[in-house]
Amino acid sequence: MELRPYQAEAVEAIGGRWDAGDRSTLLVMATGTGKTIVMAAVVADAVRRGGRVLVLAHRGELLQQAADKIRAATGLRCSVEKAGDTSVGTFERVTVGSVQTLMRPKRLAALPPDRFTHILIDEAHHAVTGGYRAVIDHFGGARVLGVTATADRSDRRNLGEVFDSLAYEYDMVAAIRDGYLCPIEAQTVPLDIDISSVSTRSGDFAADELGTALDPYLPAVADEMAGAGLMGRRTVCFLPLIATSRKFRAILEARGFRAAEVNGESEDRSEVLDAFARGSYDVLCNSLLLTEGWDCPPVDCIVNLRPTRSRSLYAQIVGRGTRLSPETGKTSLLLLDFLWATDRIDLVRPAHIVAQSPDVAAQPAANPAPAMPAFPAPPASIRKRIEREGE
Repeated sequence: MELRPYQAEAVEAIGGRWDAGDRSTLLVMATGTGKTIVMAAVVADAVRRGGRVLVLAHRGELLQQAADKIRAATGLRCSVEKAGDTSVGTFERVTVGSVQTLMRPKRLAALPPDRFTHILIDEAHHAVTGGYRAVIDHFGGARVLGVTATADRSDRRNLGEVFDSLAYEYDMVAAIRDGYLCPIEAQTVPLDIDISSVSTRSGDFAADELGTALDPYLPAVADEMAGAGLMGRRTVCFLPLIATSRKFRAILEARGFRAAEVNGESEDRSEVLDAFARGSYDVLCNSLLLTEGWDCPPVDCIVNLRPTRSRSLYAQIVGRGTRLSPETGKTSLLLLDFLWATDRIDLVRPAHIVAQSPDVAAQPAANPAPAMPAFPAPPASIRKRIEREGE
């Protein structure tokens, strides 16, 4: 494995925290910067030293993605702990496991407490929930690494409940500066959408109420998109509800867009996502299905119609479009932001993904310009190097 400089620094920092006596440590890296590659390097090192590794996640797509990348990067095959599949009796030294499966007492009882020397948790901002804690506590002697792009949670629960330290952080600003992610242009759309009546649940806007509040504005949003010259771009729209997502897809189609929609109930989800990646569709609508575990580098426009108070959710949404795609001629990500009318001052806007404090983030939003270049393009020498390396 040939690691990028910051990935090598991350691997060294993780080992340093474990050597210093921390049982559990956290790695924070922006979406698209190769978190799974760092995980693969840690896995390979652990196996080389005679260890056994459990990679834990909360969704099947994440487990499959981890298994595929670990095998591609290291040659190591993975056994599986999910539903009817078990690692009991297998010889592989790496196991990918569903937390929903492993948290069950009967399932844990089948695995001795010393079964794993290391536990790696993907999308570790979920790790404060009881299921993860049950697995971590059962394998009490294992070293733990949590990996996430966003270490903060909308419900304000502290990841310090699970992790002893932060080993390494590489954020979106640094990755764009260094040329590993594409520049972002945030453009304010002059359309006032009133969500002042929407209540808050678990720290964020209630999705069902957002859907009701947003419905009357969907035709006007589609008109703005048509007028913004998005035809030919690869655009992903995030909406609060499946019903809202389906309705918006139909409205876009009526305006000439080649639009598709996917959700957790879609039987043809893989086929639709593959077709979108090939360019068969201009727009892909979803209800927050694609915030984790989905990579499509050609995406060069994000339309966020799911206003949020959660910086981590907003960063996940934006991160779907920040990957480089030299083969498609992608030069930047266009992020369309709307004028959400609300009395909540902590609504996340584009500036929050770069600002160091809420006060600084509020300054651009208080006096919005038609277009706000959020980041400069990286130097040509760096971009050429990235094009040579590939994704």
